[in-house]
Amino acid sequence: MAEEIISGVVGDYQLEVAAYTSGADPTSWTIVRGMTEFTPPKVEKNLEDDSSFDSDGWGSQIATGLGWSAEGTVKIPRASLTPDPGQEILRAAGNGLAEDGLVHVRITNRTTPTEGQVGVADASFTKNGGPRTDITTAAFTLSGRGALEDVTIP
Repeated sequence: MAEEIISGVVGDYQLEVAAYTSGADPTSWTIVRGMTEFTPPKVEKNLEDDSSFDSDGWGSQIATGLGWSAEGTVKIPRASLTPDPGQEILRAAGNGLAEDGLVHVRITNRTTPTEGQVGVADASFTKNGGPRTDITTAAFTLSGRGALEDVTIP
């Protein structure tokens, strides 16, 4: 008899960020609080056509590059409350160009907190609109800059 699969939950993910430091790993991480949605990193392949006239009409593609991205939504604290430090790192990078738009990213799963992924990403951070009764939220996208690496977290 096959073992029953018990699914994890998206809420198990934890996103930590650090302001970008060129050529240096961050010495501390800040948790992004208030996440209500998260799409874990997805690796995308850049595929190029490598078929030829010799392929009897069949097409052929090969990966020539890899990229990754992650995205999510956060609740924004009311104007009279203290902003979340992790959200502030994303917001500041979302308004920056070149290196000022980058952040260090660490993604872990609360069920396996010693395993995670780290990388550098260009961040976008956009406040969402909606009806007057909606909670204030913002959407963020992390577009990878280089590899997303598996790491062991102490």
